[in-house]
Amino acid sequence: MFSESGARLEDLDPKFDLKGWAAKQDAVDDETDCQPFRGFSEVTVDIQVPSGEKHQAPTTFSVPGLYCRKLTTLIQDVFAEPLAEKFHFTPFRQFRDIPNISPDAPEAERVERLYSEVYNSDEFIAEHDRIQRLDLHPDDAGCKLERVVAGLMFWSDATHLADFGTAKLWPIYMYLGNLSKYERAKPTSGACHHLAYILSLSNSFQDTIKESHAKWNTQKADILTHCRRELAHAVWNHLLDDDFIHAYKYGMVIDCRDGVRRRVYPRVFTYSADYPEKVLLSTICDKGLCLCPRCLILKEQVHLMGQVHDTKQRQSNTRIYARHLVDMTRQWIYELGYGIRSTAVETILKPTSLVPTQNAFAERLNIEPADILVVDLMHEFELGVWKSLFTHLIHILYAVDTHGALVEELDKRFFRCIFKFSPRLINNLNRFR
Repeated sequence: MFSESGARLEDLDPKFDLKGWAAKQDAVDDETDCQPFRGFSEVTVDIQVPSGEKHQAPTTFSVPGLYCRKLTTLIQDVFAEPLAEKFHFTPFRQFRDIPNISPDAPEAERVERLYSEVYNSDEFIAEHDRIQRLDLHPDDAGCKLERVVAGLMFWSDATHLADFGTAKLWPIYMYLGNLSKYERAKPTSGACHHLAYILSLSNSFQDTIKESHAKWNTQKADILTHCRRELAHAVWNHLLDDDFIHAYKYGMVIDCRDGVRRRVYPRVFTYSADYPEKVLLSTICDKGLCLCPRCLILKEQVHLMGQVHDTKQRQSNTRIYARHLVDMTRQWIYELGYGIRSTAVETILKPTSLVPTQNAFAERLNIEPADILVVDLMHEFELGVWKSLFTHLIHILYAVDTHGALVEELDKRFFRCIFKFSPRLINNLNRFR
């Protein structure tokens, strides 16, 4: 190597030492741009806390420490990165031929529609057609750029950072529905983008508010719950800023990875979260009369779940954001000094489990929160409902046979059924007791 380059060993510095040097790691360090907070900024969000007295202005409480990325800038970066080469800009419908069907049969019997991705769904196709007819901003009149949809998909999940203590984190993630779910599912694909970290009320909040609220001692729990809702939607109000609203209405011009300049219209298609967060995002009361964030089925009708009539009821009684009711009760609370859960407020909001918090998605984007909330199987079934049900079934087996023979037989059957997948899977089910 030295002879080919013309360099000589004696030209090296006498103190030169290769001990501890690894060429592979050195190459990784040179090529990796490790900036975990690149694009993030720290901002302060404000919430209005009612005074509890008539005609007394609410108190503005500033909550610092919101780490977030500007949504429009993040979308521009995503469309320009290498992974964008795999984006689908034009939606389509996908079909397959049903085998063993006569060629003379009607087309409806010979082919079957396939639903597998966001970009081949009816909603994406309809939105793609809709943006083609939208008016442009006067400054962009005459623009002939291709118009495409950016299918935004959000996730959020509060988590504890340690087994002991109160340290926690509440991140918001963003994916693009323009990318195949098989690519998004790869941990190494880089398809997941951190957007923000939702704040929590600081320890000093109670000390500040109790001095300014006339009914703090009797309404403390209601005020804290209300302010937590206000803070979460204040965060989303900040993320859905004026630049994003402008892009939502008129599109944003982006030089995409393939070298084509396009006008991109961001659209929120899904938001996945566990039930407590869905309650927060849809601005409804936790475990109220109407439990579901998407429909108005009453609690006493839940036992009918799965029946044909129940399905029809859920489809015909979808939840619609009642902006006029929320605004009216907020006026009572913030201007007339009504309690957050006073009789007057509860009379208006309780029948549909609403809360007096303005929904950021409905107010800023004029969309129904219920339309973007999707089923989260992991949180809503696998980790909770199914585990509790299965534990209860194990208890029944032990109640029938206290010696545990039935549970041992269950272990054998379970192991026999799943061994074909992997011998590393759980095979001792009685641990769930």
